[in-house]
Amino acid sequence: MMIGVVSLCSTPAQSEAPLGARPAVTSRVTDKVVDLTRFERTRNGRASLRADARLMQAAQIQAEQMARAGQLAHLLPNAAYPSAGDRLAAADYHWQAYGENVALGQSSAEKALDGWMHSPGHRTNILNPDFTEMGAGYAIDRAGRPYYVQVFARPLS
Repeated sequence: MMIGVVSLCSTPAQSEAPLGARPAVTSRVTDKVVDLTRFERTRNGRASLRADARLMQAAQIQAEQMARAGQLAHLLPNAAYPSAGDRLAAADYHWQAYGENVALGQSSAEKALDGWMHSPGHRTNILNPDFTEMGAGYAIDRAGRPYYVQVFARPLS
């Protein structure tokens, strides 16, 4: 059985954006998002999620596409991979269920996770017991605004 996408967006009231992201910074931030997400799941009695390289790729594609477009969105009609399904296919991930959280402007991974955990729909994605794997993406646009992405999924067996 395939479950449809659960997609949610988040922006903070104010932001203190970091100045530019290098690959090492991106890796640190995405690793932190994964670690914090795992912590929230176990703290709330859910199984931890396995980080999957293909989901990391799908999340990074979306973070970079949003940063290039200067737009927070799940669907970017003019992008190379407009929908989450397109990004998962590009990463060669075969799923039975997936969800995506996106955020813009938070000054740290901790603040992005805090915002998602205080939003009912985002929290539902993070704690969804149907998801067994995740990926995270991070990019900064020309104006210095950070974009965060979480992709959750359960692979086809």
